[in-house]
Amino acid sequence: MYDRILVAVDSTPETADVLAATAALAKPLGSHVRVLHVQTIDVVDGGGTGGVIEEEDADAATKVVTDAVDTLRAAGVTSVEGWSGETLRADIPNAVLDQAKDYGADLLVLGARRHHGLARLLLGSVSDAIVHRSPCPLLLVP
Repeated sequence: MYDRILVAVDSTPETADVLAATAALAKPLGSHVRVLHVQTIDVVDGGGTGGVIEEEDADAATKVVTDAVDTLRAAGVTSVEGWSGETLRADIPNAVLDQAKDYGADLLVLGARRHHGLARLLLGSVSDAIVHRSPCPLLLVP
């Protein structure tokens, strides 16, 4: 049913719940899992003549993926691989959706952050953007 599961992770504590839900599905089904972490790049106003680019530390991004792969393997998921890429922070939904298409995912698993009020209006939500354009079924983990 779900032969290829793409799970999007980040460095937040909620990732543990996302990985637990992924393992609960993937292990009994014998699914192949790809762990995805999108390394973010922010462009900061440099005061008129351009911006300064601040990147998430590449070693930290690699560790997010490695830790997630190790967690899934420890939970009994035997077919798991890691993938990371980088994109502008505002383009995270497109990066996740592109990877889901390229991988041929049967299921996309990601966390659903709970912004409220003004924060939700201003920040939006990666999961909200993905829900409306996903090429496959989604599992949103609160």
